[in-house]
Amino acid sequence: MTSAVAAPERGAEGAEEARAVRVNGRRASRICLVPSLVVGLVVGVVLVIVGLPVLIASPIFVLVASGLMVWLWRSGPTMVLRALDARPSEERDRPRLHNVVDGLCATMGLPRPAICWVESPVPNAMAVGRDPQSATLVVTSALDRALTLVELEGVVAHELVHIKRHDTVVSGVAVVVTAPMSVVTGLPKAAERVHALVGRGREFSADQRAAGVVRYPPGIASALLAMVEAGGVATPWPPGRGRTAALTRWLWVDPMVGMPADPSAVGELDDTAVRAAAQSLR
Repeated sequence: MTSAVAAPERGAEGAEEARAVRVNGRRASRICLVPSLVVGLVVGVVLVIVGLPVLIASPIFVLVASGLMVWLWRSGPTMVLRALDARPSEERDRPRLHNVVDGLCATMGLPRPAICWVESPVPNAMAVGRDPQSATLVVTSALDRALTLVELEGVVAHELVHIKRHDTVVSGVAVVVTAPMSVVTGLPKAAERVHALVGRGREFSADQRAAGVVRYPPGIASALLAMVEAGGVATPWPPGRGRTAALTRWLWVDPMVGMPADPSAVGELDDTAVRAAAQSLR
């Protein structure tokens, strides 16, 4: 009886993940398309103004727009990693983390992502990449030592869910496309724009799916609570320098680090405390 019930559930989860991959591919394409068309159009108009025939300017417009779109898609993850000053993690330095990643990848049918670390006293993690084959898991230097094994497993599972669903391709292009806009809008509004582009409720959804993967689901709630306690309002966040790094806030497991309590944000599904409360009810 149990296996008969479990099989449809696994099938439903697989269908939901396949749908998420399709949705994220379309979302990332749209994010890249708009600025690419704008830049291509500006170039085309300038060429026509200076006297180039429309029949010549039009192909140049298409070439510029297509080239920029491909560049945004491919370079987003690399630019984010560079902005964060992420460095490769050696297994000998973090054997527990690497062991957890290996075990969960085998469970979830994923290729092992590259693992990088960034210097920060805040326990946190994120993932970027065009697809699971090119994905990178980024952890802060404090993550491994701040969490128990089951908590660490919950955080890693959460990020591997993002990788499996191709959430990561949206993450990179959302940050890179928004960075120039932040000069005009300011970083807080630009960060909220990134949140809207990657999808509100994304972190909450990843928690829910990760709970079905780990051996001890309450570890996710425990990890989120530990992060809430560690991320006080005086803590500088996100790590790294420059606008690109600052716009990664909503890509991390705990995006609320250093943010004062906002009564108007009650019910925000991606709020770490809200997610911890939801997970504790499982």
